[in-house]
Amino acid sequence: MTFRDLPKAFDGFKLVQISDIHAGSFDNKDKVLEGILKINALHPDIVCFTGDLVNSEKEEIDPYIDIFGQIQAKHGKFAILGNHDYYGRYDKNDPKAIKAYHDDFGKKYAKMGFDLMKNESRSISIDGDEIHLLGVENWGAGRFFQKYGDIDLAAANVPKDAFNIMLSHDPTHWDEKILKHERHVHLTLSGHTHGFQFGFQLPGYAWSPAKYRYKRWLGLYEEAEKFLYVNRGFGFLGFPGRIGMWPEITLIELRSGEVVG
Repeated sequence: MTFRDLPKAFDGFKLVQISDIHAGSFDNKDKVLEGILKINALHPDIVCFTGDLVNSEKEEIDPYIDIFGQIQAKHGKFAILGNHDYYGRYDKNDPKAIKAYHDDFGKKYAKMGFDLMKNESRSISIDGDEIHLLGVENWGAGRFFQKYGDIDLAAANVPKDAFNIMLSHDPTHWDEKILKHERHVHLTLSGHTHGFQFGFQLPGYAWSPAKYRYKRWLGLYEEAEKFLYVNRGFGFLGFPGRIGMWPEITLIELRSGEVVG
């Protein structure tokens, strides 16, 4: 992807995105490790995980912490929460219970070497140039989804003219909030839809029942020089497999130039 205002030092910067691990659905450590080895073979500068580490309970990731801890990235590994990461068995009305649950959950990300961002930003510097990662909590359209994502809070310490990449689990956030926001977010990375784990893809065309639920459900979208990429997901939920909508590891190489796209 080429951006006219990407800092020159980041020309050729390799970003790998994974999403929707759903560790509670796994039953084969060797197969999971195959995916991690594919990530490392790409030699990423950063790895971004865009939410839904578990199905409902934080302990689901425990058998796989060592495996995901093997992911390697030159400039760091970053993560956000998805809607399923809030579903654990704790009192949602008790601030102490909420804090205790998510403090322990956060330690699991740290053990895997991931920097968990909750309405926060991180800067990455190369040769005096910087880009900024904005990681927001889950925000989904509709009454049944959490709306904890706060762009203003995430961008509070980011310069106004910065080059920004946002991690936001649910792609509805892009249409409802990110596109309209005064902060220019060059690229947003999302997941959540799984491509409904069913459909097909042809050159220039894709179909899935997901298109009847989500306006942005797969791949790359652009409006006003703002881009959204929706990843199909690393794992699965419910139906124990995928038909046509295979698991995805996304490699995005950033380029500096005059052509946007």
